[in-house]
Amino acid sequence: MNKALEQMEAEVAEAMNTTPEGIQKELWQISQTPKMTATERQTAYCDAVLGWLHLRGAFYHLTARPDFEGGLYFDRERRLLLRIRSDSFLAWLADALGMNKAGRDFQFIQSAVEVESLTERSTGIEPSTYWAGRPGAVYLSSGPGHVVRVTAEAEAVLPPWVLTEPANPFEACTLFREMSTTAPHGKLLFQLWALSLPTEQQTKPPLVTTGTVGSGKTRAIVGLFELFGLLPRVNAVTKGGEGDFWTELDGGGLVCFDNADTRIDWLPDALAAAATGGCQSKRKLYSDSERVTLRARAWVAVTSANPAFAADAGLSDRLLVVRLNRRTGSTAEAALSAEIVAARDAGLSWVCHTLHRALADAEAVPGGLNARHPDFAALAVRLGRAMGREAEAVAALRAAEADKSLFNLENDTVGVVVLEAMRGGESFNGTAAELMERLKTADPTLEGHLSARRLGKRLSKLWPHLVAVLGARQEPGHGGSIRYSLKPPSNGCYGGFETAFSGKSPARENIGTFAQTPFETHQTHQQAEDCLPFEVGPP
Repeated sequence: MNKALEQMEAEVAEAMNTTPEGIQKELWQISQTPKMTATERQTAYCDAVLGWLHLRGAFYHLTARPDFEGGLYFDRERRLLLRIRSDSFLAWLADALGMNKAGRDFQFIQSAVEVESLTERSTGIEPSTYWAGRPGAVYLSSGPGHVVRVTAEAEAVLPPWVLTEPANPFEACTLFREMSTTAPHGKLLFQLWALSLPTEQQTKPPLVTTGTVGSGKTRAIVGLFELFGLLPRVNAVTKGGEGDFWTELDGGGLVCFDNADTRIDWLPDALAAAATGGCQSKRKLYSDSERVTLRARAWVAVTSANPAFAADAGLSDRLLVVRLNRRTGSTAEAALSAEIVAARDAGLSWVCHTLHRALADAEAVPGGLNARHPDFAALAVRLGRAMGREAEAVAALRAAEADKSLFNLENDTVGVVVLEAMRGGESFNGTAAELMERLKTADPTLEGHLSARRLGKRLSKLWPHLVAVLGARQEPGHGGSIRYSLKPPSNGCYGGFETAFSGKSPARENIGTFAQTPFETHQTHQQAEDCLPFEVGPP
C-alpha cells in the first residue's frame, strides 16, 4: 500500500514538474542559492530548463538541414511541433519561465535550447505538413494539435469530422458537381487525384486543368484548397521563378501554378522532376558552400489556356489532363466558397471513410493504367472501388493515359501538323520526305522552314506519343532510309475518347502560320539545337 502511494506521489510530482509553475519554482530555488556567480546561475538555469523541456516533450531537427533554423521542439502537453527559433515558441517559453525575452538569462537559455536541438539527444526527422502518408495509414490534419488517423482497421473517423454523416463533396458542392469537362472521364479523374492528396506518394502526377477563359480551371483547384482548409497557394510562373517553384513544393500540401500560358524554359524539366520525386540542391548562401535540398513534397496543379510546356514529350508522359469547357450559370464566387466551407466537415468525413476502404482493399488491380505513376493508378482503382465506381475509374485512367499523348501532339508545332494531316485522311506509309509533302498540304508555311531530315529528328522525339495516338511504326527502307507508317484513328477519334482539337488547341490555331511561330519557342534548348537552323533538302 505504501509503495502504491509513493508511486502515485511520484507521478503527481512528475506531472507538476512539466507545468510552467514547476519550472518557475525550480528557477526561483536556483536564484536563492547563495554565493553563485552570474555564470554559474545561468548554467544552472539552462540545465533546469533543458531537463524540464525533455520531461515535457522532445527535441528534433530536420535531417535534410541540420542547422539551428531547422531545430524543432514537440510539446506533448499541447501536441504542437514548433521551430525553436519561431516567435510562437520563444513567446511561449518566455511566458512559461516567467522571464523577459530580452533578458540576459533568457538569452543564455535560448542559446542552450538551440544547441540541444542538434545534439545526440535530438532526433532527425522529415516532418509533414497538412497530411502524411505512411505504410498502411494516412494522417489528415484536423487543426492545431489534432489529427485524424485513417487505417485499414479503422471503424470510424475522429472528431471533429464526425459531426455530420459523411457526404461526397464532389456531388454536394456546386463547384465540383457542375464542372464541365470536355471528355466524360475528366470529372472522375479530378476526383481521384483530389482523393489521393493526403496519401503523400513519392511520385505525384501533376494535374493540368486546361480550357478557355471562363472554364473554371483555376477555380476548381481553389475549391480543393477550401475543401481541405488550406490557404490557397496559387502562384504565377515567371522566367526567373525556378527557385520559388522548388520552395513552394518543399512546403508540402498542395500548390497551384496558374496561367502557365507562355514558354518558360525551366518549367517542363522542373515539373517532370517534381512528378518523380526529384529535388533541387543549391547553396544556402552565396557567401558559403553549405547546401540546402528542396524536395517535391507538395502535389502540383497547373492551369493553362495555352499549355506550351506540354510540347515537352517527357513531361507530357507524366501529366494528368482535365480539359474544361466554359462554365455556365451565374453562381457567385462567394456562394461557391460558402457552400464548400459548410460542407467541409461532412466532406472530409467522406474523404476519410473512402481512404479507409481503399487502404483495406487488398485485391489485385489491372496493370498498365499509368506507365509513369503505377502506384497512383493502383490507389486510384481502389478509390474507385471504395466509391462503387471501379469500372469507371479504370476507364478514366486508360483514357487519361491516351490523352497525355494527344495533349503533347496538340501543343507541339510539328505534332499538331501531323495530327491535322492525318485527320480524316488516309493511312500514310513512306519516308520523311514523302511525309513532308503531306504535311505541307496541311500547313503550307512549312515550305522552306523544315527539312525532311529535321522532321525525322523531331518524329523521334515525339515517337511514343505518335505510337499511342496514330499507331505509328517505322522500318528500314532502301539505302538506309526509314519508312514511317501512320494511320488515322477510326471515325476520326483520337485517344479512344474524343476528337482532336475538341477543346482550344493553341498549336492548332497556329497551323498555317509556321513561318511566323519560331519553332524553338516550343522546345527545350537541346531540342532547339537539334532543329535549328532549318534546312531545305533531301533527308
